[in-house]
Amino acid sequence: MSSSNSIRQRGIALVSVLWLLLLLTVLASGLSVNSRNQARQSGNIASATRLQQGADAGLQLALLALAQAADQQPWLADGSPYVVPFDDMEVYVALFNDSGRIDLNSAGPELLDGLLATVEPDDDLRARLTDAIMDWRDGDDLRRLNGAELDDYLAAGLDYGPANAPFQTVEELQQVLEMTPDLYRKIRHSLTLSNPRPGINPQFAPRQVLLALPGVSEATVDQFIEDRRARHMAGQPPPATELFPQSLLSNGPPGVNYTIHTEARMNTVYRYRLTASLLKRRSQFLILKAEQEFVPLFTDTAP
Repeated sequence: MSSSNSIRQRGIALVSVLWLLLLLTVLASGLSVNSRNQARQSGNIASATRLQQGADAGLQLALLALAQAADQQPWLADGSPYVVPFDDMEVYVALFNDSGRIDLNSAGPELLDGLLATVEPDDDLRARLTDAIMDWRDGDDLRRLNGAELDDYLAAGLDYGPANAPFQTVEELQQVLEMTPDLYRKIRHSLTLSNPRPGINPQFAPRQVLLALPGVSEATVDQFIEDRRARHMAGQPPPATELFPQSLLSNGPPGVNYTIHTEARMNTVYRYRLTASLLKRRSQFLILKAEQEFVPLFTDTAP
């Protein structure tokens, strides 16, 4: 009996040791994973800080460019991206004068459909989206031919309907029936709420906005943009616009609303984005709103 008890006690001790080793292994593994997570988080924080400084520097450069006399500004506020090297990163800067962009609240169906046509070939879907946008922003609950009112949203399984009021933000467009995240991402930079005119100012219109004009070819648009930039750099008057449909244009001086987008990139996967909305008063620019976003290594890095 004594020998049997001794064997049993050694067996219990062995099992206890094995359990203790297993527990220590699990703890060590947890500490290792936690250390790696902490190291990655620390690295992300450090990268975010440096990239934020780069994006801020891009914003200051854009403000400095806008502060120059109109015929001496190095950058044209037409949404074209400019690349500025900064330490071991690249800073992309794009300036928009909002008179060159399509206003969600004032643009007619021809411009809205034209913008959608730059990224969506389906005529029927574009017709539904265009009318749904118009139905969203108007003040009644009357459904356009291809539009959408409350019953259509409910039938689609949504618990809301159109605002029947002007858009409050460009982001609100994502709530319109059949507007997808991918489609919104492709057109958002061509849209604004700060151009009260139904047409666009061609001297500041981004490429996609010019392509939204009916009957205009890519070759015509690209040549116009090349001429526009060359004349701007030479301090010359902007090119003629007779090749564009005049009824959709609003020629004249630039508007007072500007948007600046900057994006600092490092190692091709870390990005820091900064967007600022500005109002020009006399010779000064007031920042009305600023939004920023850090896109780390392990998340989606699509622009």
